[in-house]
Amino acid sequence: MLSKEETIKLADSYASQRFLCSESCLMALARCQGVESPLIPRIATGFGAGVGRSGETCGAVTGAVMGLSIRYGRDRVEPVKDRRPYWYATELLGRFRAEHGEIRCPALLGLDIAKPEDYEEFNRRNLWVNNCTRYILSATGIARDIIEENG
Repeated sequence: MLSKEETIKLADSYASQRFLCSESCLMALARCQGVESPLIPRIATGFGAGVGRSGETCGAVTGAVMGLSIRYGRDRVEPVKDRRPYWYATELLGRFRAEHGEIRCPALLGLDIAKPEDYEEFNRRNLWVNNCTRYILSATGIARDIIEENG
């Protein structure tokens, strides 16, 4: 398994190549766990920019949740013996919100990128580099911490 620093560096590399926020997080967390598939990043594409640029939950957060699901997701329905698999996602959401105050794109960016004029402003202000990359690194790091803490 890659270290937290290696995983974050990988997420940064994907973001620098202009993979979407959701793709960057999922790709880094998958690779961190030794998972490679041509379906990654495809699985995460629709979650970029708050799900299809709708401004809902930050794509970095949804990508990190998918990355946690690689580790803690289920393959079949069976009785729960201890923690429910989705509780790891709840933990990620809480930590991300505690660090950044919010999980929705408009609140994080101060713009509603679903609106064409705000999306133009997003590009003008280079918020991908100035803001989104920070959220990608943060969400990836939080997910990696959760994996480390929970085995």
